[in-house]
Amino acid sequence: MSRQPGQTFRLALVGLFLLGLAIGLVMVARSRVGGDQIHLLARGWWLAVEGVVVPHGIRTSAGGNAPGSLQSLLFGLPMVLWRDYRAPALATLLAHALAWLLLDRLLAAAAGRRERVLFALLFWLNPWQLYFAAHVWSPNWMIPFGALHAVTAWGMRERQSFWASLGHVAVLGLAFQVHPSFVILVLATLLLLATRQVRLHWPGALLGAALVALSLLPWLAAVRADPALLPGKTGMLGAGLLKVFPIVRGIAYLLRYASLSYSDRMTPFDFTATLGPEADALLAMPLRTALWLVGVASLAVPLAAHVRLWPRLVRRWRRQPDAASSRRLWLTRYAAAVLLAAVASFALSPTTVMAWQAFAAFHAAVLTVVLWAAPCLRSRRRLAARRIAAAWLVVSVVAGAAMAIGGPLYRPGGRAPHAIVLRADHPMLHDLRIDRAGSVTVDPVNGWWPDVLPAPPAPPPNRR
Repeated sequence: MSRQPGQTFRLALVGLFLLGLAIGLVMVARSRVGGDQIHLLARGWWLAVEGVVVPHGIRTSAGGNAPGSLQSLLFGLPMVLWRDYRAPALATLLAHALAWLLLDRLLAAAAGRRERVLFALLFWLNPWQLYFAAHVWSPNWMIPFGALHAVTAWGMRERQSFWASLGHVAVLGLAFQVHPSFVILVLATLLLLATRQVRLHWPGALLGAALVALSLLPWLAAVRADPALLPGKTGMLGAGLLKVFPIVRGIAYLLRYASLSYSDRMTPFDFTATLGPEADALLAMPLRTALWLVGVASLAVPLAAHVRLWPRLVRRWRRQPDAASSRRLWLTRYAAAVLLAAVASFALSPTTVMAWQAFAAFHAAVLTVVLWAAPCLRSRRRLAARRIAAAWLVVSVVAGAAMAIGGPLYRPGGRAPHAIVLRADHPMLHDLRIDRAGSVTVDPVNGWWPDVLPAPPAPPPNRR
């Protein structure tokens, strides 16, 4: 008995989700701890154990500390339920799953089944997304915040909505407390307002701003007591515009998010500890080389999407769409606004653009490719498009699985094991099972110390 199209669609969607979830859970279970992770876990541990909410986040690349208490909550509340260093990583993975679900529902309203299946493949099963969804790090939360930005903007597209406006402003204010790349979402909102793609309900927006301001009061008190906590004190605003290279680098990342080309930090595979040295010698370097070659070839897909969509978007910008196409066109315009905002933020950035500094635009980068590629699945080129999609699925699963067992943040030991060196032991290391992860060593002389934990006693003189 043949399956109905609706049944095949549901099986494909569920299958892709379960594949991605399985890879993500393996990554969470195997995740390791680095320097930023210790700082974030220390904030969360104080909340889970002592009920202390640290009013500022970790240090930023532009100097100072991230504002507000949200980092303390994001990494502390999961530890209330599960006292383990991997609890915040699991919470991040679940937040990414919710982000995919929200955007899938948006596509269900704006597009069709093909778009939803492609989005599950290019977003949820994307090794970029999975790799940064399964370990403890504040930039990883910008992908869910990007999704919330899209959903609340969707609620404001046709009319002024109190709740959508309140939520939209709250998302911007909370993202401000997570990572400096929140600027992408702010600039995108300004562009959407300027082009009348969204309509703000001012009482709702002002209430959202007031709630965000209230959440920042403890941080303002902390900054008043210690001005060094204020972020953004290093670098020159607009440095990217002067140097040009940061803009080119940022645009390259936007293209790579929706491709099979991964960051060099994700693919130095080491399977020694898991599969043994023989398997590592056979697999690690050949697999990395093969993924690099496939990744370079796959960039043709996002490049083709942008080459085809941008001229068409410019021609149709002032044209009033008919009812049947208005929702899809709005989603295309939304993705374009976020991408333009990302490029503007690269120009303004005082620091070198890194892979994670455009995560707020990750969903827009993927949506652009999905909205271009889905019609190819029902065109004259549908056979070639389906074969490419099938190959894409295989490469995504292989790459994701390889990262889960041999990626830098998901492997124990290996050819070049490394560990964080702390100045002293601490109950947090044992309470959160960090000591069992093999990521921490103690050296009272040469180690460093998380900024919010009480400083350890100085080692006795002439120890060495």
